[in-house]
Amino acid sequence: MLARFPLLAFAAFAAFASAFSKKHSSTCDNLQVINEGQPAGELKSINGIQIYHAYPQKKQRIYDSAILFVSDIYGVPLLENKLLADSLARANHLVIFPDLFKGDAINASDPEASLNLGPWLAKHPAPDIDSVIASTITYMKTNLGVKKIAGVGYCFGGKYVPRFMARGKGIEAGFIAHPSFLEADEIRGIAGPISIAAGELDPVFNVTLRRNAEDILQQMNATYQTTLYAGAPHGFAVRVDMNNPRQVYAKESSYLQAVRWFDAWF
Repeated sequence: MLARFPLLAFAAFAAFASAFSKKHSSTCDNLQVINEGQPAGELKSINGIQIYHAYPQKKQRIYDSAILFVSDIYGVPLLENKLLADSLARANHLVIFPDLFKGDAINASDPEASLNLGPWLAKHPAPDIDSVIASTITYMKTNLGVKKIAGVGYCFGGKYVPRFMARGKGIEAGFIAHPSFLEADEIRGIAGPISIAAGELDPVFNVTLRRNAEDILQQMNATYQTTLYAGAPHGFAVRVDMNNPRQVYAKESSYLQAVRWFDAWF
C-alpha cells in the first residue's frame, strides 16, 4: 500500500491539473503580439481624458471584466503601445488605455527628451497620475459596467499597477514589465496576484530591485510570478530591436505571460 501511494498521489494531481486546465484554458493559443500596422482601437475623450479603447473580437455594450493599460512615458501617441493594447484585446479582453499625461507624453523620436526626464517627471507627480487612473477606473465601472479590472503596467506604468492593487483600489490582478520607480511599500500593498517580467539588461529594475521585490512577495505569501528574459533591455515588452531575436522573443513571451496570467487568476 505504501509503495502505491506515490502513484495514487500523482494520479490525483494529474486529475486536478486536467480539470484546472480545462476550466482555465489559455486564450493565447496561436496568438502573437502585433508589431506593425494600424491600430484597430478607438480613441475617445472621457471627462477631459483621451482614452484608447481596444475591443475584443465580439464587441459588447457592457463588459463584466476589462484590462486597464498603464503605459510607459511615451503614452498613447506611441504606435507600439496601441498595438500592444490591441494584442491584449485579441485575447478576448476589453482594454482601456488612458492618456496619463494629458497630451504631454514624451516624444519617442526625440532622444534628448528621453534622456532628460527630470523636468518632465516633475510636471507629472504621482498624485496627478493617480487621479487619471482613479478617474479611468470609475469610468470603466460606471459607464462600461465593468465589475472586475486587471491591470498591465509597462516601465512608468509598472509603478502604478501595484499602487492600484492595494485592497479596495480597483485592480484585482496585475502584470508589470520592467517597472520604473517601484517602491517597497507599493509592493507590500499588493493584495492580488501579480506577474512580473524583467530584463537581464535593465539598469532600472536591476538585479537588486528584482530580488528585493521577490523577497517581499515571498514574505507576504503572495501569489506571484517573476520571469527574467536574457538579453532583454529596459522597455523590451513594448519597444524592441526587431532584428534582435532575443529581444523579439522577450517581447512575444512577456505578452503571452500576461495573457496566461490573466487566464489563470483573473
